[in-house]
Amino acid sequence: MSRDHEGPELRPRVFISSLIKPGDVVLTTTPERMSQVIRKITGADISHAMICVGKSSVIDSTGDGVHARNLDRVLLEPGCSGYVLRWVKPLTTDQLLAVVSFARAAVGTRYTKDGAVKSVLAGFVPGRRQFCSRLVAQAYRSAGIDLVLDADFCHPGELQNSKALVEVPDVLRDLSAEEEFYLREDFDNVQVMRDATNALLQEARKLSSEIESLNDIDGYLIEHEEADARLVQALQTSRYLGVWHEEFERNSWQYHVALMEGHNVPEEHKRKYCEELLADQKLGQNRFVLNHGLYVGINAEHPRKYFALQVELYDLLASFHARRVNAATTWLERRGLLEPVSRKLLRPHSSEWFASLREWDAKQAAMTKAAISAAGSSDVCSICADDPARDYAFVSPPTAGPGTIRLCEDCFDIQPIDNPLEPF
Repeated sequence: MSRDHEGPELRPRVFISSLIKPGDVVLTTTPERMSQVIRKITGADISHAMICVGKSSVIDSTGDGVHARNLDRVLLEPGCSGYVLRWVKPLTTDQLLAVVSFARAAVGTRYTKDGAVKSVLAGFVPGRRQFCSRLVAQAYRSAGIDLVLDADFCHPGELQNSKALVEVPDVLRDLSAEEEFYLREDFDNVQVMRDATNALLQEARKLSSEIESLNDIDGYLIEHEEADARLVQALQTSRYLGVWHEEFERNSWQYHVALMEGHNVPEEHKRKYCEELLADQKLGQNRFVLNHGLYVGINAEHPRKYFALQVELYDLLASFHARRVNAATTWLERRGLLEPVSRKLLRPHSSEWFASLREWDAKQAAMTKAAISAAGSSDVCSICADDPARDYAFVSPPTAGPGTIRLCEDCFDIQPIDNPLEPF
């Protein structure tokens, strides 16, 4: 592997995010004393490991715990090393989803300094807390891939020397003085989300020391209904629910093509943003939609105000995401950089229709399935199972779900007028 950047004038460097794919392992170091100690003990020129989960998005474990961060903001100080490693074989879709899902599920988990120290030793039992190289190795192990001998106790140097990984070349570039100033002064949206997540978890851990990740809160609340009010208050005081509105206001240009056209940033910056957003969209199922469906199901079985607020939150986030995708798509289409794709409508009560509805609202999908089964025919109304019924499409496509429905005359008449239907 190539070593530190050489040249007459060492400049800070950043990763070229367009060359980095989800699933890639990102290795870095810093001038800090702890980093120097780790490098000396392990004999490597890096001290930290991250895993890429989306375009310009990585997840790692630091003193703040496990969190996502913007790869474009990962700055390597002059003389510091940085590498990107990729599995020797192309990851299958299932393997990639397993790796990314494992990393995302760990968000909020506390950092373990003791575990990191023990990673160069042997004979210890792993706990649930995380450190950087363990997170990466365990994420891959969840997909059936062993990067190192012991995924529970490994250090970044072992990942760097893993025979299962190959280096992606030429992934770093120097920052200009102007870029460096902008990067150091610019507001970090992701840090605000990290702070809110940690604040929520800090309050939740007052209820149970066993809570590590956000997912643990859900499990705890299912078993302890009496904790609902405390956790609702924690959601509100942590600003976890409000951070998204603030991000929307700061980056409003991303949500409407007219604002994007008039936004005062270089054309190439807008193109990069739009293309990376749509590339992420193609990677797999939208996590906002999946989380919405998850909380709809949990709240149906275990009604809690906390879960209801999560349903509302992910409804909002899915809507925000859909607006961003629509704006980015339109912007690229206007410049001939993307071929227009006609809207695909799903025939109501088909297997594809049910799969789409189940992803967004499993409860409604189950109710419609039961109604059809009771009627003995799929040609009945999606809501009340009356016959005859007619197929309709929403004029303005909803945030998620099939975008079509089969309705009898009575159910059609009571549909909200703010999202009109047309015959399909």
